[in-house]
Amino acid sequence: MNNRLLLHILTTLLCLLWLTACNRADEWEAAGGDTGLLVTLTDGTIGAETRATPQELREQLGEKFLQQFRLTITHLAGEREVYDSIPYDGELIRVPAGFYDVEAKFGDNPTLALDAPYYTGRTEDVEVKGHQQKSVSIACSVANALLSVKYENVDKLDEKFTNYYVSVHVGKDSVNIKDTAKSAYFRADTTSLQLFFHYDDGKSQQIKSDAIPTTFEAGDHLILTLRMSPTMTMKIAKAEIKQVTVKETVPETWLPKPKIEAEGFGEDNTLIFAETEKKEARLNLNTQLGLQDLKLTFQFEDEQFASLNGKEYQLSNPADKDAVEQALDITLPEVGTKGASLDLSHMIAKMQTKAGETVTNRLTIDVRANDRWSSEDAEANRTYTMVCNKPEFSIAVQPGNVWTKQFTIDEVTVTAGDAETIKGQLQYQYKAEGSEEWVNSDQLLVSWSEAPATKKYQVRAVYRGEISTNITDVELETPMQIPNSDMEGWQANRLGNILFTGDYYDFLPYSSGTSDIWWATNNERSRDYVVARVKVTSSPCVSYSEAEKHGGSRSALMYTSGHGGGYASTSSIIHEDGAFAGSLLIGSYSWSDDRDNITEGHSFAVRPTQLKFWYKYVPKNTDTFRAYIDIKNGSDIIGSGTFEPASSSSDSGWQEGTITLEYTDLTKKATSIYVRFSSTNKTSFSSDDFDRNKSITFPVMGDWNAHIGSMLYIDDISLIYDK
Repeated sequence: MNNRLLLHILTTLLCLLWLTACNRADEWEAAGGDTGLLVTLTDGTIGAETRATPQELREQLGEKFLQQFRLTITHLAGEREVYDSIPYDGELIRVPAGFYDVEAKFGDNPTLALDAPYYTGRTEDVEVKGHQQKSVSIACSVANALLSVKYENVDKLDEKFTNYYVSVHVGKDSVNIKDTAKSAYFRADTTSLQLFFHYDDGKSQQIKSDAIPTTFEAGDHLILTLRMSPTMTMKIAKAEIKQVTVKETVPETWLPKPKIEAEGFGEDNTLIFAETEKKEARLNLNTQLGLQDLKLTFQFEDEQFASLNGKEYQLSNPADKDAVEQALDITLPEVGTKGASLDLSHMIAKMQTKAGETVTNRLTIDVRANDRWSSEDAEANRTYTMVCNKPEFSIAVQPGNVWTKQFTIDEVTVTAGDAETIKGQLQYQYKAEGSEEWVNSDQLLVSWSEAPATKKYQVRAVYRGEISTNITDVELETPMQIPNSDMEGWQANRLGNILFTGDYYDFLPYSSGTSDIWWATNNERSRDYVVARVKVTSSPCVSYSEAEKHGGSRSALMYTSGHGGGYASTSSIIHEDGAFAGSLLIGSYSWSDDRDNITEGHSFAVRPTQLKFWYKYVPKNTDTFRAYIDIKNGSDIIGSGTFEPASSSSDSGWQEGTITLEYTDLTKKATSIYVRFSSTNKTSFSSDDFDRNKSITFPVMGDWNAHIGSMLYIDDISLIYDK
């Protein structure tokens, strides 16, 4: 078999195999098989610091860019092209099982042109198996070279020339460039690159330098920095070559339209807030390159900004930019800014309701970048709605902060809005019951020098003269004195008769016929005996005195008793263990089972600031008496005070005692008052604390004998209301 015949046989066999594969592919495609290629493109330019993933490239450069590529798939068996298309839509390319070369290209690799990149990428020997969707990633690179220029001291150059540029020549082709906004693209194998600088007068000068390479590789970017010499000759100050990525060379028109990304806005681009509330709100202008322009229209119900309504404002118009910034007190980005944004936070903090009624404000924005407007997407919602609601704040007056001639308003509580802003424009007000006039108060404390006749008031706070809090009712306490505080109301109650001695009495600190009894004594204890009733065991430790008084005709008298309490006291015997202080107290008292049984206090609905009284004290030795007062709410003591004289002597005469109450809980009102005067502060005694069988004169009973220690006279008790 000769070589020609062998070659013919092999060729025929290969053709049959290829035709068989094609037939199988046709049959498989007709059956809707799932075998094929899924192709993605990446930025694979040599020298790139990072490589974008397919998804990142798609997001950064946009579908419009990816669809510029021509995708060619070649079946290695017979080198048949089974796919050749522009654009590639990213869907599955159905091919039969086999080996393939996949190539992506963009551009026609011009000899010289402006902004005309040429990209290529290729992946070889890709195996596709039956019923397999094979993913192929093609790394695309810049396959031609480019040149850009920039100038030193460009400001001075602009002063001298109004029109200057550099022309780039390759053979018979030429392009003009002024700065890095445009670049000259040429083939990587170019060796005849020439540059000329052109002046205003039409003259030109060739720019020569050893810094310009004689040949260029794919992806080379020559950046020339030009400098004008003192002799008005343009020279190359610096030449640098760097490798560019696909992303760096994409023409603006291929980049995606700008997008607006909102921070702080919720569903449907709506931000809901309370007046004065500090909300972070920002519109980020997502542009691949610098911002080219911005259009704004407004629908403001807020009267502060309503002057902007009914007109479109454009960033490139200085008058429009200034009007928006002045009216809204915001800063708009400059044209050319990369990563621009509109910070609306300060504007939102200033928005107001209509006297508490909800106000809706709308801003519509259109952004131009990459030579495209964001409004190209007709379905995009470019309107941002800001709903300003009434701020929520309230005041209260604690029960414990209401007295007889003053009350204190709690500082405002802000639950929706900025507390500092609201407090800075807040006015507290009150009015009397039956009045229509609100009175301004510059402080939280409202007070009168004397307790006013009107007791009921209403309180509120008003923000910026328009928005009011809740109205709180306040009722002042009514000053009250303790009944029988002048100690004039007493009665003598006959208890019995002592043989050969006469009648004995109990002295009650309230007038006959009194139904609401306040005061009590511990006389029952002084009369308790176990041997025989004698004068000593019948003598009351508390009574009234008509001989000693501060005002009126009577005072209360109490002495420290050395008799009673169930002990066998006689005229000569003192049982020190049974001694005790004579006491006058508010409440009720009984003596049983050898102990005091006291119900302390009486209902009372007002809080005094002081208890004052007059006293005369006749101490035994260096004794001292004790007076104290409790104001209670239920069983809780909310205010109290104690008085013990620093010194005392028999010849001191009448003196004034003052107890200042200390209130520990200002959230509660008074429900009861308890006062007690005791002839001594001692709780244990010796025989030296008493005068045995001392004579004492009682009303009605006359002269009597008892074991008596210190003696205390109390008169003219008064409650003071300083607040």
